[in-house]
Amino acid sequence: MMSQHNISLLYVEDEKILRTIYEKILEDKIAHLYFAENGEEGYEKYLKYKPDLIITDIKMPVMNGLDMIRKIKKVQPDARIGITSAYSESHYFIRAIESGVKGFLLKPIDNQKLFEFINTQAREILLEKVIIEEEIKRKQAEAALLRNEAILQSVSDVAEILLRDGYQTASILKIISTLGKAARVSRVYIFEAFEKDEQTYCAQTFEWVSDGTSQQMDNPELQAALISDGEFKRWGTELSARKSIYGNIKDFPEPEKRVLQAQEIISIMVVPIFVGEEWFGFIGFDDCINERNWSVAETNTLMTAANILGAAIQRSKTDEQLIRLNAELEERVRLRTIDLENEIAERKTAENLLRDSEEKYRLIFENANDGIFLSANGKIHFVNPKAVESTGYQPKQVIGKIFTDFLHPDYRELVLGRHFKRLDGKQIEESYDVQIITAEGKNKWVELKSNLITWNDSNAVLTFMTDIDTRKAYEEELRVLNQNLEERVKEELDRLEKQQQLLIQKSKLESLGELSAGIAHEVNQPLTGLTLSLDNILYESDNKSVTDEYLRSKIQLMFDDINRIRKIIQHVREFSRDTPPVAGEIININQVINNALSFVNRLYIDHQIDLEVNMGIQHVYATGDAFQLEQVILNMLSNARYAVEQKAKQQISGYRKTISVKSYGKPGLLTIEVADNGIGIPVKHVNNIFDPFFSTKKQADGSGLGLSISYGIIKSMQGDILVDSKENEYTRLLIQLPETKND
Repeated sequence: MMSQHNISLLYVEDEKILRTIYEKILEDKIAHLYFAENGEEGYEKYLKYKPDLIITDIKMPVMNGLDMIRKIKKVQPDARIGITSAYSESHYFIRAIESGVKGFLLKPIDNQKLFEFINTQAREILLEKVIIEEEIKRKQAEAALLRNEAILQSVSDVAEILLRDGYQTASILKIISTLGKAARVSRVYIFEAFEKDEQTYCAQTFEWVSDGTSQQMDNPELQAALISDGEFKRWGTELSARKSIYGNIKDFPEPEKRVLQAQEIISIMVVPIFVGEEWFGFIGFDDCINERNWSVAETNTLMTAANILGAAIQRSKTDEQLIRLNAELEERVRLRTIDLENEIAERKTAENLLRDSEEKYRLIFENANDGIFLSANGKIHFVNPKAVESTGYQPKQVIGKIFTDFLHPDYRELVLGRHFKRLDGKQIEESYDVQIITAEGKNKWVELKSNLITWNDSNAVLTFMTDIDTRKAYEEELRVLNQNLEERVKEELDRLEKQQQLLIQKSKLESLGELSAGIAHEVNQPLTGLTLSLDNILYESDNKSVTDEYLRSKIQLMFDDINRIRKIIQHVREFSRDTPPVAGEIININQVINNALSFVNRLYIDHQIDLEVNMGIQHVYATGDAFQLEQVILNMLSNARYAVEQKAKQQISGYRKTISVKSYGKPGLLTIEVADNGIGIPVKHVNNIFDPFFSTKKQADGSGLGLSISYGIIKSMQGDILVDSKENEYTRLLIQLPETKND
């Protein structure tokens, strides 16, 4: 027997009876089947559906098969086509072969040969699809790799631009343009944080947009966006904690989504910028065209770009301070020079100015907030007081020594390779974190920054040392706090899982309580049979007419009734037992439906409810817990009974309470449908029926947990629950589960 192929087939045949026959023959074997009665209709359906395979007769009215093949081949030269015709039309076969068909079948067509032809073509079609899909995946992977390489290169370019030009308007505009083009986004911008009235705000300071993207620099909402409170409070919390914010806008909270969608943003990546230990603001990347999954590599690379910007801003601020200080010093020297020009000769004035300038720079050197070392020929020549304070060493203990002697052994090789081997004539700045050994023998974290200078007509290295020991301690405390937080989250998840199991068990017991009358009836029937059998045996015994054969048959009937009671009690016991779900069990969904119906059948009869059952497929299997699925079905049946009972109270003329249960499916997907003609669900409530504790019933009629628990159970089985309802007319609930093969 030929299994169903996941391909599409267009069958062109002018004889209606043949089309009907082949539709019956092929409907279970081809996933998508189309028919046409002549070449013109066949060509139109080819353009509409683009089928994977075409089988066509040759001689047809309106347009014959050969003309249709020629038209199709003009559109798709590689189209797969098979032809059918009678023995007397061999010259048509020759013309068809010249057109590039894949095969031909002689009429009357042998079904086995038809199946063989379809099997062969289906295998080739599916193989081609696999090859095409793999090629698409390969190209996507290559594109992602190229995009990340482009971003990495752009970060390198950003570093070069900042080192060359510093943090200024022209260089920043060039940087965000470089990053935007490399990341292939629609918009890149920088926001700077500021304080006002004890609140934190952010203002947009720079922006780059691609062609066709609207600019937002003049958007008043972005000139003072409150982020310490209100709709963007989350941003302030996350960004100031060095965390990025990214994702597709459709998944963002509603208040944020409103503002971001107004800017036509579809996907976003926002990375914090820190200057030293202070949060400066953030750099953002908008995609206004496509949804986007930001990779870890892209996130890390853009974070590196933000760190480079932060370092450049800090260096720019330091440079501005030095320039301002120099300007003040120069102004003081100028004023002093004017005074001296009136007192002494030009040469004396110049000497005094030089001496005064040297004194000012010495004061800067001695009063700097960072430790400063001047090294030449591998040895330290000068240190400032801040360096003495930070290390604990006196100048006489340092001068003349090798700089690396005061470093922790783990960092000496690093500094030797990157600190003192830079006397090649290039002006290169560098900073990195290392540990030094203080005079007290303690390890201390510092940040080193090096600059190549000229001193006494020779190359030397000027090193600035910043104390970062406190910052490192805070980072370690934060790491420990994060670890403890992860453990607490795990404990909370375990507690929530236990609560979920308790709710499921409570729902089971509520179902059994509601259906107890039906269960009792199911048990009473075999008990009545036992009673009648015993009465018959006593009666026959009194009449002295008990035969072995009669007694044996009656006893067998009694055993059957006893087994029936045992099975009912066993099923109730297993259903009500509080056991962990069996996630990997293969279950027959029709059997589960029958088990659920056995509970409610008597209850429906007593309430005069018409129950329609149609299980259109047999031996259908899914993976999950049979009793939990039964619980879901019972909950839906209970809700359906409530709906029809409520509508019956409206005393509608001719109304019959009807509930239907169906099972059907297609390859890979099974569906269980529970429908009723009750009061339905108001449109405003449809999207809330799976929320915990939501219910349209009175408090005494339900807790609102049933559908919420059912939704969780079906989701755990990798399935879904769909609802279709019209108020005061009907409700249909569809359980969809992936099919499991049970070979």
